Amino acid sequence: MKELWNWERCKAKIRSLKGRLGFSQDSVLRFLGLGLHLEDGSVHDDLANCPLKQEYRTLSDIYCILSSYADAEPIPTASNLVTSKQLQGGRYCNVMVERAKSSIQNVFGSRSEMLVECARFLGGSEVNFGYGDHSVMINSLPLVQLTIVLSEEDPEFPASAQIFFDASIINYLELEQAGMLSELTASRLKQAYQCLHKKGE
Repeated sequence: MKELWNWERCKAKIRSLKGRLGFSQDSVLRFLGLGLHLEDGSVHDDLANCPLKQEYRTLSDIYCILSSYADAEPIPTASNLVTSKQLQGGRYCNVMVERAKSSIQNVFGSRSEMLVECARFLGGSEVNFGYGDHSVMINSLPLVQLTIVLSEEDPEFPASAQIFFDASIINYLELEQAGMLSELTASRLKQAYQCLHKKGE
């Protein structure tokens, strides 16, 4: 995967995103508190104010996601939320979404209010979903929305997280990349929590 999704192979597609699909005309693509520099493909972690840590999320995954996104044309949001299981042929996507949900549960399961604070760090906002303790919506890519619903753990039940996509996601990403984006979003929420925790010390 790392050999397939490298900067040399992906740079033409990724550079085409400048001024397209919700990105600005700036020479840095900004999303999820990351800044990808179009000159050399390096990625800066704007939350931690340092180059992106490789063990945190590999560059090849980010290049893969953006390369898929670059093939799309903008369409209106469908305003219809779906799970990965409702996306036909999304078996591998389901596996990655489940990992993302587990990460969210582990980080925020006993402190669900922090999910809202961390989502705001990533440009997201709280939404009223109708169930769960807290729900947030994040534009993980400029035109790709993820909605996360978290029910906090209690003495009888463990924490439970759900991830929903706007149905328009199939226009923007292949299912594998949608799963990757879910994991990346969960990782960025964890990073935001770590940054907030350090500030509170």
